[in-house]
Amino acid sequence: MNKQLVRIACFACVWVGLGADIASAQINRSGGHRKYSAEIEPHLVLQWSNSPGWNNDGIGVGLRASIPVIDSGPVTTINNSMAVGFGLDWAHFGDQCDNFNFNGYAGGCGGNDFWLPFVVQWNFYFSDLISAFPELGLALQHSSFDSVGWCGNRNNPVPCGNGNGYSHTDLEFVFWLGIRFHLADSFALTLRLGTPSVLIGASFFL
Repeated sequence: MNKQLVRIACFACVWVGLGADIASAQINRSGGHRKYSAEIEPHLVLQWSNSPGWNNDGIGVGLRASIPVIDSGPVTTINNSMAVGFGLDWAHFGDQCDNFNFNGYAGGCGGNDFWLPFVVQWNFYFSDLISAFPELGLALQHSSFDSVGWCGNRNNPVPCGNGNGYSHTDLEFVFWLGIRFHLADSFALTLRLGTPSVLIGASFFL
């Protein structure tokens, strides 16, 4: 999946470059973007593993809601806005673990990863077609193994539950860089690239 993520990032950069000619005329128009009360975005989740028990990458779905808190600003001389966002992302990881035998158990962990992010989103409106944003915040992460056995490696074995389940919950730092392609007044295609995942979705502006 890492090659796919690189292709997605390159694709986004090409589209930003295509919009550069008209960007300068729009970014200086303070408050020139569409006004909305909320952005609802269902998306596909492509997440790389950050667990020692999972060697492959995960795929799933998620939902994000963003609410504007500063409509024109915080820089009043350009076309920008500030929003807060929250949501839920889920990714499932298969059972491609390191194969070894530890205390009679062979490797083979599958699992699920849940993220509840809360972020600050800074939007920049470059043109009627393109807007971009960084997102920075924290997320509650809950990971659960759903198989029996041991994963990881011989020096750092991780229990996969041994029939009883195994899970952990952490508070994590999250960061994304996003770009939207506004195809209609209240609809856009949205791409985020960052940590811990790539999110590909559709934004509906209410």
